[in-house]
Amino acid sequence: MFNFKQYFNLVILFLVIGLILGITNPVISQQKLTAYVSFYPLYDTANKIGGNQININLVIPNGAEAHSYKPSPQKIAQLEKADIFFYNGVGLEPWANKAVQNLKQSNVETVNVSQNIDLIPLASQHNAKDNHGQYDPHIWLDPVNMKKIAKLMTKRFSKLDPKHKEVYKQNFDQYARKIDKLHHKYKTTLTNNQQEYILVSHAAFGYLTNRYGLKQIAVTGIEPHEKPSPKALTHLIKEANKHDLNYIFMETLSSPRTVNVLAQEANLEILTLNTIAGLTKTEQKNNKDYFSLMRDNLNNLKKAVKTK
Repeated sequence: MFNFKQYFNLVILFLVIGLILGITNPVISQQKLTAYVSFYPLYDTANKIGGNQININLVIPNGAEAHSYKPSPQKIAQLEKADIFFYNGVGLEPWANKAVQNLKQSNVETVNVSQNIDLIPLASQHNAKDNHGQYDPHIWLDPVNMKKIAKLMTKRFSKLDPKHKEVYKQNFDQYARKIDKLHHKYKTTLTNNQQEYILVSHAAFGYLTNRYGLKQIAVTGIEPHEKPSPKALTHLIKEANKHDLNYIFMETLSSPRTVNVLAQEANLEILTLNTIAGLTKTEQKNNKDYFSLMRDNLNNLKKAVKTK
């Protein structure tokens, strides 16, 4: 027997389901873009450009050594679900080339952020060994390079998400003003220096020193965990004395042992010069970012090059 009440309830149920689907489908179609970046400086920049419009994810976790980190298969699988992936592209991430090939097959857009950067040959780096290929990968330590990277991110985000193009442009304009201010501060501070050379724990600061008229003498090459030979240490002590250096720079994520030996033997004071490849727990707690850490670097550089 036909039951009108059951039929009516069934119609209502289908209408409710249809209404729910009608509400949720537009939300699904308007989901945020998912972007992955290989390491911290790109993460910080992508967040400042993407704002609330894009989900930004970091591959190399803070505290990990970027040069030697290898992502797990699970991390690579997550990457394959992204809309876009930004990476250094100058050999900082040994795993990236293979990952990029796989991501292209998964229709993930991949972006080498060094594509518009004037790269520095490793051969020009004082005491640096060629462990990463032809060029120095530490491009982010030059603020001018970071502005180029931010512009590239803005272009790619706008292409993938044209609806929020103006938002990305406004975010870039704000970022560019901060970068220009930082660059100007470096230029005006690091002029008429009493000291031309700085002694650093590893050859990470070629872009920074080239930009602002300094020269780095490195304890180790491009990788921070290399161990210099006794002969190399003797040479570095002679270099410190030759150039009348008073300071040696150590990084926040590197081992202090060799630096401490050099500091003691050459009577040097230890200062921090941050590569900003990743944040320490303390830096995260204190809400540090690329800009604040670069300002901290400048304060220590000023102390080293203005004092004899």
